Formats: sequence, C-alpha cells, structure tokens
Amino acid sequence: MEAMIRVALDKLPPWAFHLFAIVIAVGIAFYFIKTLYINKKFSEMISDIMNREDRTLTMQTRVDELREAHAATEQTAQQSLSALRNMKPFVDALNDLRALADPYAVLNESTFLMQRMLDMLAVDMKASPGGHHRCGVWLATEQMLTLRFASAGFPKHYVGERQLHVDRSIAGRSFRKQVVIQCVDVTKDEDWERNVESKSPYRSLISIPLGEYGVLTMDGLQPFSESCRTIGEMYAAVATGVIAEHVAAFVRWSQANGVQEPDLISADRRV
Repeated sequence: MEAMIRVALDKLPPWAFHLFAIVIAVGIAFYFIKTLYINKKFSEMISDIMNREDRTLTMQTRVDELREAHAATEQTAQQSLSALRNMKPFVDALNDLRALADPYAVLNESTFLMQRMLDMLAVDMKASPGGHHRCGVWLATEQMLTLRFASAGFPKHYVGERQLHVDRSIAGRSFRKQVVIQCVDVTKDEDWERNVESKSPYRSLISIPLGEYGVLTMDGLQPFSESCRTIGEMYAAVATGVIAEHVAAFVRWSQANGVQEPDLISADRRV
C-alpha cells in the first residue's frame, strides 16, 4: 500500500504538490478562523450568563432592601397604632379629671395618671425586642428643672431631688427655646454634664417642652426613630393638660387651706 502511494506521488506533476499545500493551508486557516469564531461565541455566551447572574443578584439585593423597608414601615405603623390605642384611656382620664371639683382628688388622680402615662410611654417607645427606655417629667422652678414624675429606670431617690440647670443641660435648652431636641448620643452634646453618681447606660435622648411647666424626657439605649419622637410629642400634649389640671388644683388647694408654698415641688411633698 505504501509502495502504491509512493508510485502515485512520483507520477504527480510538480504543480499538484503546490495545490495540495494551498488546500492544506486554506484548511488550516479555515480551522483557525472557525476556532476563533467558536471561542468568541463561547466567550459572549459566558459573559451573557455572568451578566444575567449579576443582574439577578442586583435584583435580589433590591428585593431584600424593599422587604426590609416594608418590614420597617409595617413595624412603625404597628408601633404608632399601638401607641394611639394606649393613649386613648389617658385622654379620657384627663377629661374625667377636669370634671372633678375636689382639688385634693385632682392632685391625687393627676399624680397617678401621670405615673401610668410615663410607664406606658416607656413601653410604647420600644421599637424592637430588647429595647429599654425611661421617661420623666421635669418641672421648672426658677433656674432648675426638677424630676417630678418618673417611670421605672430612674433611681427612686431621684424623684423630687434630681435637678438639671436650665442653662447647663439639654433638657434646659429644650425648655428655654421651647423646641424638641433629639440627641443620638448625649455625651457629644455641648450642654451635657456627667452625673458622677449615675451609672446609667442610656445614651440617646428626646426632650419635649411642656409649655411653661417643664419638659418631658425620654432616654434610650439606641437612637430613637421619628415615629418615637411623634409618639412622645402626642404624650407630651396630654401630659401638659394633666400638669395644667395639677397646677390649678394645687392653687385651689392652697387657697382653701391657707397654705403658701414656694413652688409646686415642695407643695407636692406636703400634700
């Protein structure tokens, strides 16, 4: 067989070898071009798959973000709705308080009402599990704000004794300017002064003025949301009404008993 092929090749004219070389070269070139084309298409296909994967990941990330936003919105709505439900009995109690004629009864009922409100407000501030808050009402006496009503979280001896200077405290600035102040970290505020006797872990604060009477403060471990601020402002509106009734009853009680007290704080101790 090999001899026959050799004889056949020997009989071929010289130009036949050139033709065979050209055909082989064309075949190699065609194979090379086809290989490049196939590689290009394969690369495009891989790139398209990768782009689709990236788009899928981007879409999934966006979906996750929307789910988180929806969950946060739903949580805010539920928190606000719960606060409104909890607040309604306090509004009704305030209306009942206004109907009482006995100033001594008003003083007692307003004190109990304010205490219940602060305890419930501390609960309504909880936007997530594990949150801890404390709330207090500070009444203004000359240049000082004195803690008159307090929820759990304040030491018992603070009520009636703990004071903040109107000119050297965040609550004092809120009272002076009659504006709501919301601090993410009180230790970074220029009006914050360390209480050497306190080991409180609370860092965030919302202070809401109660007209001429004082301020409502809310302390938290984590920064407050805007919904918490709104809830606090609604409670502050009711608290202002309760304090107004408390003050009016104190005046009537003082006149009826011929008592003259320098301020509401010391008078409450006596009553």
